[in-house]
Amino acid sequence: MLDSDASTAKTLTLVAIVLQLIFFAIGVVITFSLLTFFAIARVTTTTSTGTYISYPTSPLFGLGIAAVVFSIFFVIGLVWILLDYFLVYKKLLLEKIREAEMPSLVLGIVQLIFGGVISGILLIIAYVKIRDSLERSLKESQQGAHL
Repeated sequence: MLDSDASTAKTLTLVAIVLQLIFFAIGVVITFSLLTFFAIARVTTTTSTGTYISYPTSPLFGLGIAAVVFSIFFVIGLVWILLDYFLVYKKLLLEKIREAEMPSLVLGIVQLIFGGVISGILLIIAYVKIRDSLERSLKESQQGAHL
């Protein structure tokens, strides 16, 4: 059974993952909306002979570039979510606290650098809680050895 610090670290990691999923979903909806808007962009030209509606090809080219760029960002976001889940949360769920220590610190720092500020901070706090849990279990084992 996890102690209170390890349990808190597990909860913080879960919150970080859920926030990443929410931001991921919002990003997908916004990107899909923008890409749809640009895909149906039209130009209306009025001349003396009439009104002409045309669909320019330049927004479609920009649409392709935007789709590639946003796809890369979404793949990276999905990788962060999976790494957080499998390297930190799942280890804490299986009560392998020591194995979750370094990944939480490394992923927290890397996510801070690459724009995942909230999830990065939560993972660094989870790292601190994991360290507290490990120190507490070490002290308890040392006290038990002296008795």
